[in-house]
Amino acid sequence: MRDNVRRRTAGGGQGLLALILLLFTLLCFLPVLLVLIVSFSEETSIAAKGFSYFPTAWSLSAYRYVMKFGGQLLVSYRVTILETLVGTLLSLFVTSMFAYSLSRKSFPWRGGLSIYLLITMLFSGGTLGSYLVNTNLFHLKNSFWVLVLPGCVTTMNVIVMRTFIQTNVPDSLIEAAKIDGASDYRLFFIIVIPIMAPVLASLGFMGAVGHWNQWMTSYLYISSPELTTLQQMLIKIENNLDFLKERLAQGQMSLEEAQEFKNAPSETARMAMLFCTLGPVLVAYPFFQRFFIKGMTVGAIKG
Repeated sequence: MRDNVRRRTAGGGQGLLALILLLFTLLCFLPVLLVLIVSFSEETSIAAKGFSYFPTAWSLSAYRYVMKFGGQLLVSYRVTILETLVGTLLSLFVTSMFAYSLSRKSFPWRGGLSIYLLITMLFSGGTLGSYLVNTNLFHLKNSFWVLVLPGCVTTMNVIVMRTFIQTNVPDSLIEAAKIDGASDYRLFFIIVIPIMAPVLASLGFMGAVGHWNQWMTSYLYISSPELTTLQQMLIKIENNLDFLKERLAQGQMSLEEAQEFKNAPSETARMAMLFCTLGPVLVAYPFFQRFFIKGMTVGAIKG
């Protein structure tokens, strides 16, 4: 009888926890839903009621306005996707090799490189110093590589990977592979990399989201339309809308221009563009979720 009571109590507690998590999930999803609804709303509805889950009128004008930038939108999508793929894979490749080297006690430069890594986390040359180095020394301005090389290795990712390797790759396995004649490169790519799949997936997903959402690097270094990213394009559209609003407020527009701008979907166009940049991340997240949770849990607990 006590077992039945315990089961009912445990079941009730799990049900309550599930309800709380469901409510929390809905609260997190509500802003995304609002962005989607506003992007399909009529501009007059936004002017009358503000942002609302129940607009008075629906319209596709925002997406028609965004499609006017169709050619540049496709170019920006291509640049952003390429940056995300190359930047994420390159970062994982370099960071994992760095972390594996630091995890080996027999590596002679382990202590010096660990101190060097720590210094880069505590001290930074700042935006101006980075800009001068990247433009005058490395000549990366208006180059695709400026989007992927700076920040390729981060201290925290190295520490998480090193901790994961130390706690999940036993020294006996490494020694056995060396006895069998495996070289360091073969040992790393054949044995260590498959074991690191959870942490690679979790850090890779976070890195991919960071590359997808980054705008400061492209804003500082990119002026060519062929290398404009999605986020930079979104900022340019918003700046154009703000500039037109300022001209309208100061009476610097002709009657035809003013009427055309009043009919243009300014607020809804922002939301439509935002949803266009947000959509791929929402689609990709469920495929990485289990690796993301497992990898970060291990890194957090064992670190």
